[in-house]
Amino acid sequence: MITKAILAKEKAIIPYVTAGLPDLDTTGEILKALDEAGAAAIEIGVPFSDPMADGPVLQKASHAALQAGFCMDGLLSRMSTWSASVKAPLIVMSYINPIMRRGIRHTLKSFRENGVQGVILPDMPLDGRDVYELCRDSGLDLIRLVAPTTPLPRQKEVISQCSGFVYAVTVKGVTGARASLPVEVRQQVSNIKSFTDLPVCTGFGVSDAGQVKDMLTFADGVIVGSYLMAKIMDSSQPVQAARDAFTALLN
Repeated sequence: MITKAILAKEKAIIPYVTAGLPDLDTTGEILKALDEAGAAAIEIGVPFSDPMADGPVLQKASHAALQAGFCMDGLLSRMSTWSASVKAPLIVMSYINPIMRRGIRHTLKSFRENGVQGVILPDMPLDGRDVYELCRDSGLDLIRLVAPTTPLPRQKEVISQCSGFVYAVTVKGVTGARASLPVEVRQQVSNIKSFTDLPVCTGFGVSDAGQVKDMLTFADGVIVGSYLMAKIMDSSQPVQAARDAFTALLN
């Protein structure tokens, strides 16, 4: 479903939304607004106290959501309603610790039962075969990240334990909008495509419509997080801010 949803879009943009910011009810409204605006899929970030792959914007968002009382039970209690109210596949992005705390098998099963179609676990080990098999058994896609510094043999190994799409990290370091993106991204995506028929989507550092337009000339989709969350956090009307910011990326 995730693969088909991405390939069906002429401009496949996948927004990232931190769950629970400013609260879980508003998160649900943001998801609907993004879906109506044309999101190919929607990535829902689970707030975590030590988000090591996240830059300042997403760290701030995660901290604010935790301070507002986010908990995994609250997320799961709403997920089935969210998944029923949007057409775009929902993907959960979580560090592995919150998943392990509840039991990996149990948590993955709960995600799927509540309408989630894929998961991204950015800090899982290189050899994620056991998690990949658990996801497959649960009916979830496991979306793996491939960094620009990952050697080609390791890329091939990671991609062999991946489904839905491959997440091509465009920059070294953490998330966060950049004024420009490395020219090597095009070759990186080409390398990944030589190993798989899965869609390849680029993310980390995307900050404007021009970058999105450029990357969609060689990638199957683009993930946008910090740019979008900054707009949401800076607005007194976060739902409208999310809709406007996402729509601007399509133009």
